[in-house]
Amino acid sequence: RDAAGPGGGAGAGFHDLFDSVRRSINFRTSAAAPPEPPAGPLGGGPAGGIGVRISSCLRKSRGMGLLGLISKSPSPPRRLLPPTPVPADGGGRAGEIPPIRWRKGEMIGSGAFGQVYLGMNLDTGELLAVKQVLIGSTNATREKAQAHIRELEEEVKLLKNLSHPNIVRYLGTVREEDTLNILLEFVPGGSIQSLLGKLGSFPEAVIRKYTRQILQGLEYLHSNAIIHRDIKGANILVDNKGCIKLADFGASKQVAKLATMTAAKTMKGTPHWMAPEVIVGSGHTFSADIWSVGCTVIEMATGKPPWSQQYQEVALLFHVGTTKSHPPIPEHISPEAKDFLLKCLQKEPELRSSASDLLKFVNVTSQTTS
Repeated sequence: RDAAGPGGGAGAGFHDLFDSVRRSINFRTSAAAPPEPPAGPLGGGPAGGIGVRISSCLRKSRGMGLLGLISKSPSPPRRLLPPTPVPADGGGRAGEIPPIRWRKGEMIGSGAFGQVYLGMNLDTGELLAVKQVLIGSTNATREKAQAHIRELEEEVKLLKNLSHPNIVRYLGTVREEDTLNILLEFVPGGSIQSLLGKLGSFPEAVIRKYTRQILQGLEYLHSNAIIHRDIKGANILVDNKGCIKLADFGASKQVAKLATMTAAKTMKGTPHWMAPEVIVGSGHTFSADIWSVGCTVIEMATGKPPWSQQYQEVALLFHVGTTKSHPPIPEHISPEAKDFLLKCLQKEPELRSSASDLLKFVNVTSQTTS
């Protein structure tokens, strides 16, 4: 342990450290300790015992570090994610309803903004009415139309939540390369307009029954903050039991924008049923729908659009827009029916009755005339 030559200080320091370790081990192992094992590979006698004890201590310390401490300490809580919902049919994105698989049949109607085809749901067999709107054939047209298409798809998602016996159900939309398909409930009887063409004007009892249902559907739409915008005989469907269903509501504004932009068809207005404020462009409110109801009653009573005997479309727009006059009221209808029309056809929108008030009036007059 004497310092001898260069590096002797380092050697002495090592021997001192070794002796300190040996003394500490000897202190812990008292006379009660078991006898020293025989000489081993680290040397004979006590030195071999020290080597064994050091190795044993090292093994125990490693064991405590890797097994004792970690295994005995509580494991951190596992973060469990909620299970991913799986659609009932096993397909499509989680939580999303897969698109309707359908097949197109014959054309059953044509309007200002596209054609309507008979369709079939290939999974349920349900018959559908499919309104097809042309998206556009050029890249520039398609890009401009994308915003309207997205708005229309979002609007149909909301309209799908509506349910009433007197409105046509929206079922969804399906895009194709050049068209956007709006899937609707199929009503087998046809429109009021088509029935008038086949059967002539309706008797007042039928007009009253149909008008009550029109108002019930309209009251429901207005209570959901939806303006129909295009009430007329062509957009009111009748099934084979005489049940009325309003069609083409809500999304008609977006369809008109899309069809006009893509030139799917020239935009054909319906000025015969338009309220004066709509013609002059001062706003489209719930009361504009009420004006159109009055015009539709005249249509059912005469078998022809209102004003059709007096003006062509352009002259009619100018006349109604400047004078705010209502269409001529048929002379052959009852005083109650004339009173109803005057409640619908007031010049000022705020003076027209609401759908709810008109329903009460129709119910009262029905009871007095029955």
